[in-house]
Amino acid sequence: MLFASNVLGRRLLKALFYYQHPSLNTTVDGIKYDNPIGLSAGFDKDGELTDAYPLIGFGFAELGSFTGDVCPGNPGVGRRLFRLVKSKSILVWYGLNNQGAQAIAKRLKDKKFKIPIGISAAKTNNATSFDLQNSIDDYLKTVNEFKEIGHYYTVNISCPNTQDGEPFVDQKNLDALLSALDKVKQESKPVYIKMAADLELDEINIIVDACLKHKIDGLVLTNLTKPSMSDEYLKEELTFDKGALSGLPVQRISTEVVRHVYQRTRGKITIIGVGGVFSADDAYEKITSGANLIELITSMIFEGPQVVGEINRGLVELLKKDGFSSIEAAVGSRNPLL
Repeated sequence: MLFASNVLGRRLLKALFYYQHPSLNTTVDGIKYDNPIGLSAGFDKDGELTDAYPLIGFGFAELGSFTGDVCPGNPGVGRRLFRLVKSKSILVWYGLNNQGAQAIAKRLKDKKFKIPIGISAAKTNNATSFDLQNSIDDYLKTVNEFKEIGHYYTVNISCPNTQDGEPFVDQKNLDALLSALDKVKQESKPVYIKMAADLELDEINIIVDACLKHKIDGLVLTNLTKPSMSDEYLKEELTFDKGALSGLPVQRISTEVVRHVYQRTRGKITIIGVGGVFSADDAYEKITSGANLIELITSMIFEGPQVVGEINRGLVELLKKDGFSSIEAAVGSRNPLL
């Protein structure tokens, strides 16, 4: 954002969009957040816009996903984003394009971030067949490059647009990856796992139970949904036969997964809810279902950066209405542990 690169522009952005209230403050895994609304991975693929996010009111931002090697994304040329305006969704066919962990980390290594920053690590999308050890090494390359950068890691095992699918839904593959990450977790940064939207209940449970076994700090719920798995969009708006949907079509799915994971983990690990958050009510539904933090992209693209402040203002009112003095008190309040 050009405005974020000069003093006058920064002041203007903050005056227009920034909103803060003490009831929005929260601490998650030892990290202090001014508010629970963050930018999801998938928007700032190369970590180039970090100065702007605190000015428009985000409480945190997750960058990437970054891959071990330079990744051009899915093969072919042409459009990779398709707006489904009436469906409040974007069809995404990027395939994890980014400049690669080494180059991005080199550029960000001395950056002073104003808000907590998450580093999303994914596997380089450059092979049609899956090799377990090469894939694990790819994740670890990104994690190691960002050892001194950012506040937490998200390990993205759930991109629906890669050439070799989602191989870490398999229990043995996942256990091997999490075992390799065990050494990383001995450091100070929390490690989260980002889960796919279109999983069967037993697949969700395999991932959740593996995360508990390996003492992973939390889960990001969820990634995009494939058109074949959702009826919550207008079919006539779909003009491309590949990709996955963001926004409203994933809203219900992600909230249901948040509710289930909160119950299965007994509220003992962090949950970041993402998918279809357009309003304070949407964010609050995920929070009261068990999410500690919220991420968004699509609503900002459709409605503009002011949506962040609008959601935060609305959250303050919803907290007051329910008699809560903080976001932390509201987490899981409409999803009591059975």
